[in-house]
Amino acid sequence: MDRELGTEHVMADARSDHRAFLNRYYGISRHFYDLTRKYYLFGRDSILKQLLEEDWTRLVDVGVGTGRNLRILREHRPHAEYGGVDASDEMLQHTQKRAPWAKLVHGFAEDVDMTRVFEGRRPDRVLFSYCLSMVGDPVEALRNAQRALAPGGKVVVVDFSDLGGFPWIFRVALRRWLDTFHVQPVDMAVFREVGAQTRYGFGHYYVVAELHAKEPTSDAA
Repeated sequence: MDRELGTEHVMADARSDHRAFLNRYYGISRHFYDLTRKYYLFGRDSILKQLLEEDWTRLVDVGVGTGRNLRILREHRPHAEYGGVDASDEMLQHTQKRAPWAKLVHGFAEDVDMTRVFEGRRPDRVLFSYCLSMVGDPVEALRNAQRALAPGGKVVVVDFSDLGGFPWIFRVALRRWLDTFHVQPVDMAVFREVGAQTRYGFGHYYVVAELHAKEPTSDAA
């Protein structure tokens, strides 16, 4: 029991520290975040285009940031419902002003109840756009999102991959730079563990993963 309580305290402290870091960082960068990220967060727009070709009515963006993804999607599909989850209070306040129509919830991806976003209704899509690489337990984050899905729904991820197609010096330099922002490229074992389908961008710079809702099981013999 004492060990379990100790583990809970460590996790709580880690989350408190991470939340404080996010608020400090985004408290400054939120005003120019989108302008700078377009130069190295590749694959985002192709995923948004893919989503707009699919059939869904409710979408949650985990790590909603400035709400950029939601604003682009809503421009092309205005009658859908949009929501977001973020661990940064600063970003949520900023995004709510820029997207007052979005339903936003504070929380961590591993255990936030994503059905709260739409007041108990399940999302058809959950998007992780360069967010999973900042999550403490990406496997649990994906499982949590999968559990929240409506029947036939899907989790979609785009994030940094293993950079395997680039020279080692580039890989080392980029990883060191990302580490300053508490970002770790997603280990492909994460996707294998949850049974997600994956495909890669150029040079394995980024990965796209899809995880479908589990089919309901029957209790009948």
